[in-house]
This record gives sequence, C-alpha cells and structure tokens, in this order.
Amino acid sequence: MKARIADTEVDFDQMTATRDGTEHRLTRQTLGILSVLHGACGGLVSKDQLINQVWHGRIVTDATLSTAIKEARRAVGDSGSEQRVIKTVHGVGFQLTAAPDVKSPEVNQLCIAVLPFRNIGSNPEDQFISDGLTDELLMNLSRFRDLKVLARNTTESIRVDGLDHAGMSARYAVDYAIEGSVRRAADRLRVTVQLTSTLDGTILITEQFDREATPASLFDVQDQIAALCAGRLAGPHGAIAASAVRRIPDQDWTMFQLVAQFREFYRIYDPDLHAHLRDALPTALAETPDSADGWAAYAVVLLEEHRYHVNERPGIEVLPLATDAAERAIAADPQHAFAYVALAMCRLFALDIVGFDAAASRALSLNPSDSDVLSEVGHCYAFLAREDEAIRLLDKAMDISPVHPGWYHFAKTWRYARLGMYDAALLEIQAVPTPGFYWYHAHVVWLQAALGDLDAARVEAETLLRAFPAFETNVVQELQLWQANADLVQDAVSNWRKVGLLIEFDAATGRPADP
Repeated sequence: MKARIADTEVDFDQMTATRDGTEHRLTRQTLGILSVLHGACGGLVSKDQLINQVWHGRIVTDATLSTAIKEARRAVGDSGSEQRVIKTVHGVGFQLTAAPDVKSPEVNQLCIAVLPFRNIGSNPEDQFISDGLTDELLMNLSRFRDLKVLARNTTESIRVDGLDHAGMSARYAVDYAIEGSVRRAADRLRVTVQLTSTLDGTILITEQFDREATPASLFDVQDQIAALCAGRLAGPHGAIAASAVRRIPDQDWTMFQLVAQFREFYRIYDPDLHAHLRDALPTALAETPDSADGWAAYAVVLLEEHRYHVNERPGIEVLPLATDAAERAIAADPQHAFAYVALAMCRLFALDIVGFDAAASRALSLNPSDSDVLSEVGHCYAFLAREDEAIRLLDKAMDISPVHPGWYHFAKTWRYARLGMYDAALLEIQAVPTPGFYWYHAHVVWLQAALGDLDAARVEAETLLRAFPAFETNVVQELQLWQANADLVQDAVSNWRKVGLLIEFDAATGRPADP
C-alpha cells in the first residue's frame, strides 16, 4: 500500500519513503510510527497507543520514543522545531498536522453518535475518566470503515441542545446512539454502555464492564474497555450488524445488502448464498466501484472458491482475481482493515509469506477491535505453525465477539489435538457447529476416530462426503499448504483412514502419496 503524508509518498509494503524524486529505505520502527499516525487520519495518537502498536507493549523509554519520532519526522522531511508534518501534543501524544488525503470509505453508511459518557460516581473529579472513555470509543469506532461516526463537538451539541433520539435522527441522520456511564469506587471501575436505535428508541444491547483499576492501571483499563465496547457494538457479529439490515431504506443500498449477506455467508458457509454473492457483487461493484466493503467481500468470496472449492469452476484461476479484488478494496479505502485481511489471505495461499506478513500486520494495526480481522490473521498464523500468536489473537477475538462463527474455534482445536487432548478438541470444534461446511465435518471425523468412537466417526464421514463428495481427492492438494504442521496432518490422515476415507497423502513428505 502507498500513502501520501505531506509531500512524501510512503510505500508501506516496500518500506520506502519518496520525496522530491529521491527514495529512502525505512526501518520497521519508523514505518510503524508513520502507519499508526496515518491510520489515525489526523486524529491524536497517545504515547501509550503508539508504544502498544509499534513496540507491541514492550517497555520503551522516553529517550527511545523521542529518537524514534525524530527518525519518523526525518523520513517525511520534518523536524522537531518545525513540526510541519508530525505535531507533538505535550504530555498527550502525536498527530499528523493534516489528515491524510484518503477517499471517503462508503457512499451509504450507518451513522453513529457517541454521546458524552456520564460520571455517576461520588467524586466529580473522576469526570476525566468518562471523557477519556468517550474519546477512546470514538477512536475505536472510527476504525470500522462501514460506519460514519459523528465528531465529539457534534455530539456535545446534541447534548447541549437536549436532542432526543428522534431529534438526532432528524438533524444529523443518526441511526444509532451510544450512551454510557462510569462509576469509580476505590480501585474498581464500572462502565455501562447502551446502544439504542433512533428508528424506534429500542435498546439493542447493554454491556457492563467491571474492572480493577488502580491509579497505575487506569488508562490501560480504559483502553481495554473502549476496544471491547467498539468490537461488541460495531464488529461484524455485533449488535449493529445484527439489526442494520432491517434499516435499509431502498434499493440504493444494494451494496449494503450484499455486504450484509456476505457476513451471513461467512458465518454459515452456505454454497447457494456464495453463488448468489459471486454473481451479484460484480454487477454492484460496476455501479459503486469505490466500495471497499464490496471489493473486500468479493475477494473473500473468490478466495473461498479457491481454498474451499465452494462452487468451484473448472479451468478458472480465481486466486489472481481474488488478489486483484483485495487490492482494489485497499485502493478504495487505504484504512480498511478487512481489505488487508483479504489481501493477506490471498498472499498466504500464493505462498508469499513476506507479503502476507506485511498485509496482516497492517490489518491488525488498522483495527484491533474487529474480531474477524483478529481471527482470520490468527488462523493464518496457525497455518504457519505460529501457534502462540494465533491463540492470543483468537482469544481476543472471542472476547470481543461472544457471538461468532464456528471457524473461530479451529486453531484452538488444533492445539488440543497436538497435545493429544482429543476430548477437549472435540468440544472446541463442536462449540459452534457449522453443519454443511466440509472442514467442520472432517474435524469431527478425525477427533471421533482418535477417541476410538469409530461408529460415530463413520456416520460423520458419510455426512462429510454428502457435503463435499470430492473430499478424498481435493484434500490432498489442501494438505500441501500444511507443511509447517506435519504432526497434525499425519494425525488427521491416519484417523480419517480408520473409517475408510481414502486419503492418498504422504504426511512425512507433505506430498501426494505414490500410486
């Protein structure tokens, strides 16, 4: 991805900065700082946020941070005295002096108003906590590119004018209002958040968070709660997504409908819905070519045809088409995290691991509150046997989104199987069943056979072959991508063979078995 920061063009994939025709190489640290500041679109980035996203929470001294900011300024032709591009907000953080020139993400967007959180504790001086949570939630929600989030000064006006939900809808076209309260007592913090539809005043969800919050940990806790709130309210499986389809006003929102249907497909893997999306999305994209959501959805629909053989068309190479769609999604909106996830997955299946890492890292930095972003990157890490990284992301994804698709559980299933804990593995894969998705049934067959329940495994194998009659042939090609997990492949193949599945695969070499 390329982006212009002031008069410098930064290539985040090639790790270069070009100004006045001269190209300079960037360190990963400098690139990370510029990426975070660019992703904030001119908004303020605190020191803690910068350290968490660039140094991944490692302890960083003020001197180290100062040196790193100096290098980032030098990369874009700035200096500490001029602060023409990167401004220091003393005691708080940093921001670009002008928001990057990026395209508006979507023509049709739902509008969210985050009303200022109320301090209902006994100490009026705790108002700073409420204000901080409001700001953090605004920042996290703005990362969901399919939503329009009203600025803080607008919601302050809503509060001052005393607008009710109908008034917000009439004056600012607000679809959903988020209200919250904060109560602090000693070293405990209780935050209550409520999402309301302005259409009819219905409360869609109420979340409450109780956390220990000492003076030293208060800001970290505040950040964690804001990220959880954003993910649970605005995430792909959150309350807004669940209710939004009912609000679609007319046929001008065709793309919105298709993206909502894509999210449904992503949960249930229905082949008929996949076929509908594959046919309908190109037509809709011809009419709305700047829809990053639409291009990202189309990229993944094509990728599912490639990696899971859903409605596979003989003779058509869909991986290049999927990659092109992902790149067009990024071109439409360079801040779209899921577009980078789509590109990361395409690069992984093209065995471009360096390219995968670059796209995956960018996705995680753009929206760490999107559970699908976390889970997809986590599973890609699991394919590469980066198990600890994978489980960390998946645990966070399921914490953010308690309602989620069954495929969120695959990588944790693999960890239990690797440890020989087949009972736990079977419970994990069956936590959210995905009937009809052949890999769900393949896992159940594998684990039931490993537990010695061969009768149940044979019945499940029949279900597997009804869902995907060509499983025994096509799985050989898929398993070649699992060379980093040779132990799991060997275990799965041996247990599939116990119930009569003819898998001609040599797990020792990672290649099809000799005839």
